[in-house]
Amino acid sequence: MLHYKKPAFWVSVVAIVVVAAVSLSLVVSRQMSHQGTGLNSISESPSGTPEASYHTEYNRVKIEFLSDMIGFKSANEFETTDYKTVAYIDSTLRTSQTPTQEDNLDNNHTNQYTIKLSNDIGGYSCKLYYDKLYKKAYIVQDGGLYEAGTDFARYINSFLENTNITVHMDDADAVALFQTYGWTLDYQISAMKNKLNNINALTGFNPNAYYFAYNNELSKDIGLDISGYSNTANIDVKIYRIHESMPQEFYPIQNCRGIVVKNGDKIIGAFIAAGRHSAFNACSLKGNSFEKVTGQTLNEWLVKMIKTDSLEERLSKLEPEQVIEEYFTALDNKDAEVAKYCISKKTLLGYLTSNMLNEELFNEGVRLPLTGAGIGAASIFDNLKSARLLKVELIDELEKDTKIFRVTADLQYNKEWAGSNGEQFWDCSMVYESPQTGWKIEGFGH
Repeated sequence: MLHYKKPAFWVSVVAIVVVAAVSLSLVVSRQMSHQGTGLNSISESPSGTPEASYHTEYNRVKIEFLSDMIGFKSANEFETTDYKTVAYIDSTLRTSQTPTQEDNLDNNHTNQYTIKLSNDIGGYSCKLYYDKLYKKAYIVQDGGLYEAGTDFARYINSFLENTNITVHMDDADAVALFQTYGWTLDYQISAMKNKLNNINALTGFNPNAYYFAYNNELSKDIGLDISGYSNTANIDVKIYRIHESMPQEFYPIQNCRGIVVKNGDKIIGAFIAAGRHSAFNACSLKGNSFEKVTGQTLNEWLVKMIKTDSLEERLSKLEPEQVIEEYFTALDNKDAEVAKYCISKKTLLGYLTSNMLNEELFNEGVRLPLTGAGIGAASIFDNLKSARLLKVELIDELEKDTKIFRVTADLQYNKEWAGSNGEQFWDCSMVYESPQTGWKIEGFGH
């Protein structure tokens, strides 16, 4: 004790700095240990936090699709040098360290990918397995099998479906708006100019008007409204990839897109839409469905929105059997307009995103049942040669507004569809849509 000497001032300063550095490293380490497999919150998504949250020594990532079933993928490989993307993927792979076991990863419902990180002096690679059926994901690296988040697996897969993407997003207003409601925009899928048709009074079936009118109700849930811009040219629309899944009520649909509608620099509409295969897989930024936002069914809403014309008025007075007859006559005459008026608006609206690529907003053409038109057909009637109705009989009346008819018809196609050409039967579901529009065909099935 007699030999104790008080430390010099600079020694104390150094000690304080060292302690602070060690504490900071422990905090960072603890945060990193929590990031591996969840990937469900904004704090763990690529654009939900500042770039400083993810660090990497690599400057390039390459993703390769190894499975046979390419589906709607636009390419089987993707490569980028975007730092944010590379750092996020590297961080996720490094922190996915929960060992697991799986007996069979080589099956037709598990997609396989190779992910390669690199820089000028080297790199590493691993495999990703994404089980689409049971919603599980695994990473294979250094001889071990580890759990991975399915949001991460969907993120990796998305680069092969959306290849003409813009990784750097310059629309800070759109990013901030979606973050306000808990959604993370990963990247821009596409951008386009659109003329907004009349969404205040719906006549016939115009894909543009019906698409925007329906989704405008979702925009209203967050205080936006595009109805004042009806019949306006050069509306800007951007489609973004969203990191999070669709709300649970839409399960098993998970992948979703953020749609932003702008007039000049002003955001006038924004909503969430899965895109293919049904236009009804959509919600507001608050996560609310169309029915919850409007407090109405689609048909109740249509009653207020539809303005009938002379053709609609004529068909509205017909019995369901007569509407079926009108439809087959229209098919045989290749009369798309009359045929469309015979189909329920709900069915036509649902078809608007059927078999659609993610970079598109909706299908400009209208799909008609029993025409046998393939994906990308130049015309609705490219494949149909003739349609002759033979017999219509009522087989079930579920309720006063829904009836099922057994329809027998002779259908002839240029290329065989639905089994064979010739005489065949279908169960035709008829629905009473509204007093203005009458009975409509909801669909054909067996």
